[in-house]
Formats: sequence, C-alpha cells, structure tokens
Amino acid sequence: MVTEPRVSLTSEHVAGLLPVAACDVELELIATGNHTWRVAAGGEIFYIKVHTKPWYGGKPDGSVVRHEITAHRLLHEQGLPTPEVISSSFTCDNPLQWPFMLTRALDGTALTDLLPQLARDEADQVPRQVGAHLARMHSITFEHPGYLVDGPPLAPPDPNQWQHGIWRFERFLTGAISSWADVKDDLDLPTADALASLVAAKMADLRASYQPPRFVHGDCHANQFFLSKTDGSWRVSGVLDMEVASAGSPLSDFLKFVIEMAGRFGAGPLRWWEPVLDGYGSPVDFDLLRLGLTAAGHINYTCLGPHAWPGTRAEIVRHLVRARNWSELLDLTQIENRLTQRAAGDEVDLPHGRGAHR
Repeated sequence: MVTEPRVSLTSEHVAGLLPVAACDVELELIATGNHTWRVAAGGEIFYIKVHTKPWYGGKPDGSVVRHEITAHRLLHEQGLPTPEVISSSFTCDNPLQWPFMLTRALDGTALTDLLPQLARDEADQVPRQVGAHLARMHSITFEHPGYLVDGPPLAPPDPNQWQHGIWRFERFLTGAISSWADVKDDLDLPTADALASLVAAKMADLRASYQPPRFVHGDCHANQFFLSKTDGSWRVSGVLDMEVASAGSPLSDFLKFVIEMAGRFGAGPLRWWEPVLDGYGSPVDFDLLRLGLTAAGHINYTCLGPHAWPGTRAEIVRHLVRARNWSELLDLTQIENRLTQRAAGDEVDLPHGRGAHR
C-alpha cells in the first residue's frame, strides 16, 4: 500500500517563485489528491500543483509535470486559451523539494458552478463554447498515440510496456472485455442481448475513432472547464488538470464529460447536451458513446460524490443499452424509478431500442 506523501509549503518557499514582488503571500491548501495550493500575492492569484496521487507510487515523478506543461504549450501554440505556466521543476532541486508546477489562475468560473447561475440564453451559450473548445482540441492530430511529453509522441507505444486505453483500440478493448465480463452474470437476458448487438454494430467505429490520434484531455471532467465573460460573450478561458493529456481517441473525453454532466444536471430543462453538440460541430456518434459508457469502469459513475449515478453496474448498463436518444440516456431518474419499483415489488420492463442521435 502506498502512503500518501506529505508535502509542506511555506510562504518563504513560494515568494521567490512568483513573478510579482509581494510582502505578504497567503497560502491555502485546497486539495491533497494532488497537493494543490492557492497562492494570493501582489493582488494576483496563482496555483501550485504537486502530483502526489497514490498511482504515482508515493515518490517524486517529474514526468507528470512534463505531461501537463507539454499539453498547455501545445494548446497555446494552436491558439487555444490555457493556464499560463509561471514556473516549474521536474526534479526535487527546488524550495519545495518536490517536482511542481506554478500557474496563474484562470479567469472566470468552472462550468459546473456557472451553469446553474445563468438565465436560459446564457445557459445555452456556455456549453456551446465548451463544445467548440473540445472540437478545437480534438482537431489537433498526431502521427503516433501516447502521452504528450516534451512534444508529440515520436513513435508508437512499446507493445511490451503499459498502455492507456485512450491511446490504442486494442488496449481499450482489453479493458472493455474485462468490464463486460464482470457484469455479465448480473444482466438479464434482454439486456445482455442488447449489449451484444451494440458491441457488434459499433466495433468498427470504435476502432476508427483512434485514427488519426488526436489531442485528448484524457481525464475530461466537466468541472475543469473555466469560462469568463468578455464584451457580453462567454468564452472558455482554459481547462485544468492536463496530466493525462495524450494523442488518442476523442471518445474518452466525451465519456468522462457526459458521465459527470448527467450526474449533475441529468436531462432536465437545461438540455445542456444540445448546445455542447452544436458547438462541437462534427457529429457525435450516439451509439458509439453508449458503447463506450458500458465499458467505462464503475468507479467513473460512483466517484462523483452527491452527483454519482444511482444503481448497480448492471442497472446502469441496462439503462445505457436501452436508451434510444440523448434525453433517455441522460435521464437518470429512469434508473431511480426502476429502483423504487423494485423496492415496492412493482418492477416494470422498460422499452428496448437503439435510437436517433438527438
């Protein structure tokens, strides 16, 4: 078991890293999954991030800092707004004694905090801008898949080394088969048949989604998109947490984004997915998305705290394969209603059907 490392930081450590002269530096530790501090100095706000999550092995790993910095640089070179990296270190030879990244705060508010505050016209404009930003990211293509470290991948991933499912179709399929196998004994026969039909129908499209490799966020939570208003119009000011940024399939970004947005907003009157799809421009394959969602690990549905999806994995898969359109897919009250009916001994069967894209 990896013990979470203890990383300490003082205002004296930070003062020499900042681009402003300030007598007072205020520090606030705001996260420990990756240790992150909010830094107030000279009338400005900055953030220091140290990658300390357990899967980094509990020891300093400068390559993760390189991932993030490379991603921000590549986006900036393509004209996309992204956090400004002020200072960084790939080694422990710095006042923090740990690899770190210091960025200037993004303007604006996180999408998930902003959306509930807006009137309907602006509530359409904001997710449309997020869709357009995703499209611009995904329009950046590469020759090879893999992590973005110091630039685009220079060669295909080593087949004898670990590979991420967002890089290669074969690796995604391996994980998907394992995920489907874990739940197969809990599925009723109609759901199992519907899942098998979906797999057969969309496997070729799943493979095609990996070519060419595209710039993908890799861990695309909706709360990482920040938006600000300038001259009456909303714009994405940047996207946070690029430590998994890769050349791979854009399907991965939609899976994370849709799971979180559905958990927070469902299919309610905002109908947030319509402006996202409009902003994205290119058609998003609804059935391919459903397939990807059935393969996603259950933790993706349960790690959202109060916004977690209801139901067991089998109940979620059943909901996904039977959704005929976006409204049904995102309406999580269908799962809740089924759970209520089951508890009351009055369970009813929901209709089958593959559906239209809107």
